[in-house]
Amino acid sequence: MIWKLNGKTMKTPSSYKDNIEDLDNDSYTSKVTGALIDNVIATGMLKLEMSWDYCTEEEAEELLQATYQNPMVVTIKCPSVRGGMITAPFRCSKRSCEMHLTGKDENTSKSRWKVSFNLMQKSIVASQKGG
Repeated sequence: MIWKLNGKTMKTPSSYKDNIEDLDNDSYTSKVTGALIDNVIATGMLKLEMSWDYCTEEEAEELLQATYQNPMVVTIKCPSVRGGMITAPFRCSKRSCEMHLTGKDENTSKSRWKVSFNLMQKSIVASQKGG
């Protein structure tokens, strides 16, 4: 899978998941009927979860440093949108890095890292709109 950040092709993730979420404002359940009374303000917003299982230190640094951009203009395969690809503004909501392997000395050049982060879509784009 190819994904791009601000037009630059990035390392392919080991795993990828897109969650489609609707955002609402002050929804509640009626105490009389039990029905959901909702005020939907956005339908089909994406939350992307990506991880890379075995990165070099340089790859881990590049991926994590990129997450501090806001917005991040991301182009990625997304079967839930028309055409199967989306380019949209996102922001990173969660990031993590875990060491898998390292040497027994202070030289970290052979270390391997697991990197993961979640991206939250900032606004709906045309490919997500009905019609």
